[in-house]
Amino acid sequence: MIERLRGILVQKTPLLAVIECGGVGYGVNVSARTGETLPGEGSEVALLTHLVVREDSLTLYGFFDLQEKELFLNMIEVNGIGPKMAQRILSSISPNDFLSLIMMEDSAGLSKIKGIGKKTSEMLVLALKSKALSISATAGENSSAALPFAEQEAVLALHTLGVKDPGAKRAVEKAAEILGRSADSGKLITEALRHL
Repeated sequence: MIERLRGILVQKTPLLAVIECGGVGYGVNVSARTGETLPGEGSEVALLTHLVVREDSLTLYGFFDLQEKELFLNMIEVNGIGPKMAQRILSSISPNDFLSLIMMEDSAGLSKIKGIGKKTSEMLVLALKSKALSISATAGENSSAALPFAEQEAVLALHTLGVKDPGAKRAVEKAAEILGRSADSGKLITEALRHL
């Protein structure tokens, strides 16, 4: 299973990213939300991924953060929700807003999302209510989720070096202020180490 891709973003559209890794270009379907967070073409990018295997196709889906991926995986287990429908839902509403509707059992609010009818919204509430709190907690675990990709990479590198949050995140944010938001992860790591 392909769980994560890191490489050069060679092409992007609102719902598709082509990431070159080791000379191979992987087409990754993304939600509009993830598409908006992608850096410019030619930049380094990292996405969490899930490979959907069908008899006639292999389709790769990419996610900005762990919460979005967990929500996608739980949605596609619901009868009547396929990967394309889950991607459409994640394009229409943020994971936090979606989970709030689930926890409030607001099937009427869910049915306002394009492609979700009354019956599907009720099934989503039934299937995901017990899991909604743990999926919401995933956002807290991924404290660097709101950062651009290069900054996320830098925070993860500092974690590998034994630097814990919130110190790692603060140091990377300081480095990004000095170097600019377009700095690559290598430069951010070097600068962030000066601010620990």
